[in-house]
Amino acid sequence: MQPLSSLNLHAVGYIALCPPPEEAAVSPGKPYPYGGQAVIEGVMMKGRKHAAVALRRKSGEIQVVERELKSRFPYWLTRAYFLRGFFLLWDMLGLGLWALNRSQDAYLEDAGEKPDTKGANLMFILTAIVGVVLALAIFKLLPTSLVDAVNAYVVPVSGTGLRNTLEGILKFGIFVGYVAAIGLMPDIRRVFMYHGAEHTVINAYEHDPTRHDADFIARHSRLHPRCGTSFIAILIVISVIIYYLFDRWLLELGVPAAGQWPVWWVRWPLRILLIPLLAGFSYEVLKGAFALRKTVVILPLIYFGMLFQILTTRRPTRDQIEVAQASLDAVRSREESTAPT
Repeated sequence: MQPLSSLNLHAVGYIALCPPPEEAAVSPGKPYPYGGQAVIEGVMMKGRKHAAVALRRKSGEIQVVERELKSRFPYWLTRAYFLRGFFLLWDMLGLGLWALNRSQDAYLEDAGEKPDTKGANLMFILTAIVGVVLALAIFKLLPTSLVDAVNAYVVPVSGTGLRNTLEGILKFGIFVGYVAAIGLMPDIRRVFMYHGAEHTVINAYEHDPTRHDADFIARHSRLHPRCGTSFIAILIVISVIIYYLFDRWLLELGVPAAGQWPVWWVRWPLRILLIPLLAGFSYEVLKGAFALRKTVVILPLIYFGMLFQILTTRRPTRDQIEVAQASLDAVRSREESTAPT
């Protein structure tokens, strides 16, 4: 195994990049669209009011830990169009870190170590902070800095539109390179296999929620249109448009610029401050695209997002599918037992 701190750092960074998007609304007669996330040797699934993380222990047994869900934000914020995406995804990030923390504790116990609750929690918080800061630095500040470097030392890049397009291309390149690189780590590769198991089980459930046989489930795809990886791909595309509009607005206001681009000490903070707006727009686009996923116009967008899941998922084993199924079964049991009759 890789050192736990290294594994957690990459896992937290991955969660920060690909938080599972909130589920779409339920249509009458259709299965509830559950969401999920892979963790260390396990899978977390969530419904409306409950979540569960199933973990494969060293003994071979599957341990399931459940919890009730409650947003830390006012109800109206999680329902307001173009605002709710950021707050729902922030809730998902917190839930994902909880699941990752549970899987870390299980790993330590299986390794013969007794988790130090206070020390472990502090270390996990610090690791989470470093992971999120690292994600912001690599995927927000680095691309815009590279555009400045290309313009200064390689070839002049004139125009706000061209610079933002180049920034978007660099984001895709960095994202693909980062995910491909960490996917070479054996432990992260196993997390990606559990990610594939999560998608496989949800796809099987949405195909036929009454079937639980392993052969039926294993035949389903490891790719899913509601995945957080698709969310990131859509977010990058939308960021090119939004950043361009804001850059043009700033230039018209007379903000200091270098080569028709706001100077870095204005542009960098702006890139971070616009994250809630980007998340909100991307969430609505992904939600709408999923609702219209069978239309000819929307299919290319769906497949474009799913293309990147080839990097963040691997074909799971039957044992890993069993873990994902146990997590989904636990959540379904809770959700269906508390559903109004």
